[in-house]
Amino acid sequence: MLIASYLIGYNDDGTVSHLAVDHAFPRNIDDVHYELCESRDERKQARYDLLVSFPQAESPREMLCLPNLPEAVAAILLTERSLPLVDFACGRSLRVGLDPLRIRRCA
Repeated sequence: MLIASYLIGYNDDGTVSHLAVDHAFPRNIDDVHYELCESRDERKQARYDLLVSFPQAESPREMLCLPNLPEAVAAILLTERSLPLVDFACGRSLRVGLDPLRIRRCA
């Protein structure tokens, strides 16, 4: 698993437009799966990590983790809308969309 730093892109009106990483995508980005993991901190506030699984990729890029997403990003994904995820290094983009059954509680 690769734990990645990420940037958040915003529209002129302040809404989230995309997520971006650099040098994080594997060569093969076919058959991608997304999962949002929810956990609670000691103050009982929700924390969301986005897991992007590339089953045909080489280690450590078979899974990409974008930790501790801001509330605005998680809100988009929780409403079942899609959000672009761009890798600056290769210029490729994925549309992150979640099935409501792919949101799980994590420790």
